[in-house]
Amino acid sequence: MLLLLKIMVFILGACFGSFVNMWEYRLAIKYGHKKNMDKKVADDKFSYCDNCGKRLKIWENIPIISWLYLGGKTSCCHKKLPISYPIVELATGVLFVVYFNSFSFDLFGNAKLFLSLLIGLLMIVFLVLSATFDFKYMELPDFSTAVLVVGSIAINYLNHNLAWINLFAAIGACGFLLTLYVATKGKGMGIGDVKLAVFMGFLLGGQKTILAFYVAFIVGAIVGIGLMIFKKAKKNSVLPFGPYLILGTVMAWSCGNLVLNLIYKWF
Repeated sequence: MLLLLKIMVFILGACFGSFVNMWEYRLAIKYGHKKNMDKKVADDKFSYCDNCGKRLKIWENIPIISWLYLGGKTSCCHKKLPISYPIVELATGVLFVVYFNSFSFDLFGNAKLFLSLLIGLLMIVFLVLSATFDFKYMELPDFSTAVLVVGSIAINYLNHNLAWINLFAAIGACGFLLTLYVATKGKGMGIGDVKLAVFMGFLLGGQKTILAFYVAFIVGAIVGIGLMIFKKAKKNSVLPFGPYLILGTVMAWSCGNLVLNLIYKWF
């Protein structure tokens, strides 16, 4: 029964991942990143081919399976589809299951726990959207960050974790990245990253936020060095930092207590 429930949660997450892919594409049109596409597509309820604009059939929108069945190409114009599509769908499904696993099975009899679960799943959707959009277009949507801030406050309130320390952590995290933003004149840090730090502080508190920053900077540095080694980027290349902040946030959110306990034990 529990395994079946987790499979259903994964499928739900993959479906939301598919929605994120469609939403990200339409946001790119609205934000002017796809100037050659008709803006009417961004407001339409149907899905269209990325290349020729033909309306897609229902079976072409099945998460992960459609991409694999079509061999990573569109059925209409046979152009390659981004590998990010199934990755986003798979990642969202996995994150849904990981978050679901953090709850006891009696959550369905507890209204606050169940509401906390729903808010957390919604936050995962917006985290994946923000990471995907920033990775592709070097921009973190403000509305997504605003939803994440509200969601983090709500989820802490429901879990009785809302305290002044979260507010101080949000101010401190924002101030830290704002300092880097000013010091690098916007080249080492985007203003969207500064706003995202407010959400990180509210959700994680002080210690886990520091852990999330550590993960973000280490992974970001490793990826940046790797890109330079393989000549995919130069020393002065501007790279998105939002995805690494979100990766650090997810890791600190999901297993931060375990990591901190190990640190306390060692030191």
